[in-house]
Amino acid sequence: MSSSVAFLKKFLNSPSSIGSVAPSSPALVASMMAPIDWQQDRVIVELGAGTGVITQAIDDNRADGSVFISFEKDEQMHADLKLRFPDIVIGHDAFRLSKLLHLHGLHQVDCVVSGLPFANFDRYDQYDLITTIHDVLRPGGLFIAFQYSLQLQTYLKTVFADVDSRFVVRNIPPAFVYVCRKQLQ
Repeated sequence: MSSSVAFLKKFLNSPSSIGSVAPSSPALVASMMAPIDWQQDRVIVELGAGTGVITQAIDDNRADGSVFISFEKDEQMHADLKLRFPDIVIGHDAFRLSKLLHLHGLHQVDCVVSGLPFANFDRYDQYDLITTIHDVLRPGGLFIAFQYSLQLQTYLKTVFADVDSRFVVRNIPPAFVYVCRKQLQ
């Protein structure tokens, strides 16, 4: 079964947890990968891996010896990711990001890439997760996320030193990519 069909089935069964009708397009993936400094960023985290479209792009581009941790809550997608990417740490719950990092002896990350449907979370969970992401990023680290609305933009601008948004039309549905940089200290 193609990843698009599998993704659509998951969406139809649980739209609040999947958040999209199709996996990320090549244009969306390219827009999300462009800001990452692949030679400097040694610890990369992905939240909401889904069928692994963005996971594959990160794995293909990351530097040798870098650490890559990905999270996917859906049991079947999680199991599929573990089979496809045996050298990546795959966690279940993005809300346990700090705990999993500490279990692996990590305290800061260089980049967090997210495909999570923040619009489907209540405001408390949105703020909690974004605050956690900010806290685990090194100074100057990036948080890159796509969303289907500008709902998060105001809050992101209160948390991050620099927030840029781009609109990617060539995706189903079209999406906004946020590139947020933590302040250098």
